[in-house]
Amino acid sequence: MIRVGIIHIGSSKIRLMLAEVEDIGYFKIIDELKTPFKVCYELSKECILCNEKLNYILSTLKTYKSLCEASGTKEIFTITTSFFKDLKDSEDIISTIKSNLNLDLKVLSQEEEIKFTALSVNRSLNITNSLIVEITGTSTNLISMKNKEITNWSSLPFGGINLAYTFNIADRILNSNLDDSISFLRNKLNNISWLNDEFESIVIVGDFAKTIVKMDKFKTHYPLELINNYELSSVGIHELYNMIKSKDLKLRRKVEGIDLDIVDSIFSCLLIFNEIIKIVSPNSIRVSNNSIREGLLYDYLYKNYDVIDNILDYSIYGILNSLNSNIPHAQQVYFLSSVLFNELKPLHRLEDKYLNILKTGSMLHDCGVSINYQNHHKHSLYIILNSVINELTHKEHLMSAAIAASHRFNNYHLPLAQFSYLINKLDIEIINKIGALVKIAEGLDRSLVGVVKKLKVYFDDEKVIIKVSSPSNLDVEIHQAMRGKNFFKEIYHRDLFIERERWQN
Repeated sequence: MIRVGIIHIGSSKIRLMLAEVEDIGYFKIIDELKTPFKVCYELSKECILCNEKLNYILSTLKTYKSLCEASGTKEIFTITTSFFKDLKDSEDIISTIKSNLNLDLKVLSQEEEIKFTALSVNRSLNITNSLIVEITGTSTNLISMKNKEITNWSSLPFGGINLAYTFNIADRILNSNLDDSISFLRNKLNNISWLNDEFESIVIVGDFAKTIVKMDKFKTHYPLELINNYELSSVGIHELYNMIKSKDLKLRRKVEGIDLDIVDSIFSCLLIFNEIIKIVSPNSIRVSNNSIREGLLYDYLYKNYDVIDNILDYSIYGILNSLNSNIPHAQQVYFLSSVLFNELKPLHRLEDKYLNILKTGSMLHDCGVSINYQNHHKHSLYIILNSVINELTHKEHLMSAAIAASHRFNNYHLPLAQFSYLINKLDIEIINKIGALVKIAEGLDRSLVGVVKKLKVYFDDEKVIIKVSSPSNLDVEIHQAMRGKNFFKEIYHRDLFIERERWQN
């Protein structure tokens, strides 16, 4: 295990991301810092950094570097993006940072920005045909992704900050200024012909994306803290746009969920995004929790580790490994649950789209033991709901956590009222159908050594018979699994029998 630090000088913030990298190539963020920093206030390339701002950068970087070193960081990457080239004294600044702090500031090319942003999204969401949108302080990056490959991209030299101050829409919005900014945006966006291609969805990343998620959550009283794969609607974005448009800077500061660091540029960001939505007309809008920093880190991991390609497996095995969980037991419970799921399809009538829920819930069912064995099913619920599990929708995330929490032989039920925004009674029935199978599978590996080698299922209108075979004794496993017979009958309306079958290698 090593630690890696990424210091990112952006056009609106200086950020530090400190990550812990496991031997399997899985990383988790263990610390983050951000310091407000705004460079280019207008659409002009005549920017010169004053001594005050240069000293501000140097003192911030010194603090970040000290934190990395105190945390035992092996690698420190110091990066900035293409806006930095617009500073007339950029070479002098890079030299000053090197001589004062011994940090090599790398200015990423536009191609590298696009590459790392696309990689970060590919590692967080399962997308097939999407437009990735990143609106920073001084740029708007648009990336067309088809089957995880970049097909087109454009980096536009305007973002939330310079658009806001160029057209005087940082505070109170005048119609004349708004009309001028809209006309400017439409002219620039209409020049990108490939934006008229069909896209299934828009994926938005960055600080602006996280801010509108938080604002939307306050408005809807959303029950989960998750950001990755949060779904927004075009109507919802338009409502936020109109709400912010009607407020001056003072009133915007009072909006729940808003990031005060970008309160002067939030409207201009919404304006850009709203105009993009009008052109693309996506079926859905999703948010990636990752950004260019995570993309850079994944690039580092690919070069130095054997990274699990499947993004759901990457998350699951990463969580199991970092919690020192019993991975063979998790794999066995998943294997047995999968066999039961497939064999009993005529009874539960669930489609294969629920297999990710089955995998996540069954493999992470015991992760709560890392907190305490007593009530560990409830701890598992909490850990799953507060873990980054890529690819899953929020409903799938919640259902997986509920299945994990129901694996023990007790009367635990997910409180429907608390999560009614995401799930309904039909979803609870699905949770119970899969949860009943995980209960049995967990019992069939009670000795934690994978003694059940083969499993067959037979059923009729009155009963379900599970035949298990092994070269080892199965009395304990059968006894433990049969503890779930009453719950199984309640869900499947059949009596459960588990019998040992003669072992044949």
